[in-house]
Amino acid sequence: MARDVFHTEIDAQIRDQSLWSYLELKEEGGEKKLFGVCQTEDGEIDRLLAVNGRELNPVQRQAEDWRIQKMLGHPDQMRQEQKNRHQDAVRERNLMEIFPDAFRFQYDGRQGSLIRLKFIPNPNFHPSGYAARVFHHMEGSLLVDGRQERLAQISGQLTSEVKFFGGLFGHLDKGGTFLVKQEDMGSGHWELTSMDIQMKGKALFFKTIAVREWETDTNFHEVPDDTTLQQAVALLRKDASVQEIRLK
Repeated sequence: MARDVFHTEIDAQIRDQSLWSYLELKEEGGEKKLFGVCQTEDGEIDRLLAVNGRELNPVQRQAEDWRIQKMLGHPDQMRQEQKNRHQDAVRERNLMEIFPDAFRFQYDGRQGSLIRLKFIPNPNFHPSGYAARVFHHMEGSLLVDGRQERLAQISGQLTSEVKFFGGLFGHLDKGGTFLVKQEDMGSGHWELTSMDIQMKGKALFFKTIAVREWETDTNFHEVPDDTTLQQAVALLRKDASVQEIRLK
């Protein structure tokens, strides 16, 4: 089942090229920031809508207008960001491809309509690459939609310290956790809706690292395939006006 689910996830990521707009609430620098996000074939545009539940003041709104226009005026930068997202997606697919071999899975009951699977490291798995080595120190659980063979949730923790090159190039501390959820948006399209990652460790030259990512995505709407960057900006401005009314 786990192998089928991850195969379906990889196939969906490759085949599903639909574009969406949504609200993204995430934590940055100790503040919770709400962004409007709109995807296009030429890149992704986001606009800050609120900070800690408060609408932007006129100066902040003008700063967002300037930031977005500056970004649109540098297509090379947008193409590079698009390339970076593509490379991240490729790395993600590579990890999903080896996940069924890296772990042993056990049925662990049901949670509503979803099937729960526990996973622990497979001692016979021999990882290559930094990211895959983390698999030997991780255990957790999956929530699976058995009918669609899709991954609804994955959670886990580091059960021991992860050392890179014997610790020379850094390590991740025991106890780090992650939780990622995705939901069916309709017509078989699934989107990430929640992410919570907490990791600590040391990098090269003893620099302390702290990874804290928290994000919740809501209010998904599919946008036409031919949506331009300028149309995306106009859509986000409209969403910003609606959001300001809600916050008042």
